[in-house]
Amino acid sequence: MTRLTPGRALDIGAGLGRHAILLAGHGWTVDAVDISLNGLAELRRRAQRAGVRVNLVAADLDDFAVRPASYDLIVQTFFLDLRLLPRLRCWLRPGGYLYIETHVRTPGERSGGRYALGPGELKRLVRGWEIVAYAEGDRPEGVHRFATAGALVRRPADSRPAVRSEEHTPVRPP
Repeated sequence: MTRLTPGRALDIGAGLGRHAILLAGHGWTVDAVDISLNGLAELRRRAQRAGVRVNLVAADLDDFAVRPASYDLIVQTFFLDLRLLPRLRCWLRPGGYLYIETHVRTPGERSGGRYALGPGELKRLVRGWEIVAYAEGDRPEGVHRFATAGALVRRPADSRPAVRSEEHTPVRPP
């Protein structure tokens, strides 16, 4: 397993904060962005119980902007908005990492959900990145099994941001 040196991380669509809390517990400075104030309030409670600090950002990702090259790691799991990929690359420092995991439609399945990709599609989407780790296939969870694809990719150290973004200010939910 690849061990990353802690730095600044962004958890996109953080939900209840499973990844944000885990990263903060391993020494990362974490910004967790989500549109749900209720979800962020629960994330804050969970982070406090875990004894870690997570910067909460209430934002709609359609409007969310970050200064280029701000993060060492960006995590986007089970919330895949393909329109964000160029922005995520921009927000990463050269040599920074992106971890994506999402559902994969299986043969005979019509939709697979809003955030599902076709088989092999994630690997095509991260073309141009350095692939550090990649897995695709069935994943057991309790009595259920579902297909996922996950990739840890590295932004090439000599690449330039593709788009320009503005800095954001973290907002704490009530």
